[in-house]
Amino acid sequence: MVLYLFIALLLAFYRIVIGRATRYLMVLPYYKANSISSEKVSVIIPARNEENNIARCLDALLQQTLPVDQMEIIVVDDGSSDRTGAVVVGYATRGVRIVRLENEAQGKKAALTKGIALATHPIIVTTDADCVYLPNWLNTLLCFRAEHDAVFVAAPVKYTKEKNFFERFQSLDFLSLQGITAAAVSKEIFNMCNGANLLYTKDAFKKVNGFAGIDHLPTGDDMLLMEKMQSAFPRKIKYCFSQDVIVETLPAAGLRVFIQQRIRWASKSTSYKNTNIKLVLLLVYWVNLSLLVMLIAGVYDLQYLKWGMLLMLVKTIFEFPFMIRIARFFGKQDLLPWFIIAQPFHIVYIVLSASLSFFKRYEWKERLTVNS
Repeated sequence: MVLYLFIALLLAFYRIVIGRATRYLMVLPYYKANSISSEKVSVIIPARNEENNIARCLDALLQQTLPVDQMEIIVVDDGSSDRTGAVVVGYATRGVRIVRLENEAQGKKAALTKGIALATHPIIVTTDADCVYLPNWLNTLLCFRAEHDAVFVAAPVKYTKEKNFFERFQSLDFLSLQGITAAAVSKEIFNMCNGANLLYTKDAFKKVNGFAGIDHLPTGDDMLLMEKMQSAFPRKIKYCFSQDVIVETLPAAGLRVFIQQRIRWASKSTSYKNTNIKLVLLLVYWVNLSLLVMLIAGVYDLQYLKWGMLLMLVKTIFEFPFMIRIARFFGKQDLLPWFIIAQPFHIVYIVLSASLSFFKRYEWKERLTVNS
């Protein structure tokens, strides 16, 4: 009985959080740029072993509606052992610059720091080498920044080309994260973002001293930097809720890569300073852990299994309106029938990735990482 009451209480709080996020999304207007920006932007792309993806990324960037003389593209090769560098060199005649990290710090923060130091334009946009973009991506980001007088702009990312249940599962999970990001940042509740689609001013990056203070962490080039920006520039952190700026990327290629990626994401949670995001993360963890305990206990007592299944259905009903709204924004309504099927797997994955993140060890881009 105590366990049932505990889970019921958790679900009640969870219902409040999800309900509020859904309401925020329902009233959040889509942004549309109605002009061509006159600002200049430097696009920084950290890349490590991306020979299979970097050409698609650069081709999409070179097809932007923003005039070519207003943008520069800098690829920072972070010690690739494949042909990433050679592929990028092939774009040199089209204005793409490549620099390499050699005999210096490694990792994404180091790559971004070097790229930003070499950037000649006042606006920085960061993205990943496995992403592609709509033609009006950069122009829309720049117009949005100017209209809102922002120094830091987070923007949406989605997975694409899902071919099987595993990839659809990843895409659904990522949609939920993106929905929470849009609601939380737009309503200034807490900061979330994804490094594949960020804009900030070079002056703001310098004012917060770049990644100083978080440079000992192997991750956090996005959200922890966002926290520093929020502290230095209150009310100048914005979210661009526009379908024109949705960045597309690919889901993880296999289960091991997926788990390692999610451990990497979860490992920075203890470094967040904002209490709201910590409470939400704890609530999500305890809801899923409690349901998992009940489902496992159901192996020994069918009463637990019956109630565990019922409470999981209640959780799904709470989440479904939220998922409908964010799926429509991303054009991913075809994934919604998979949402209920994915629930048991999602519960296990949330508990597993969050628990493993406390061990502070994971492998990413063929590097073993230990969080300090």
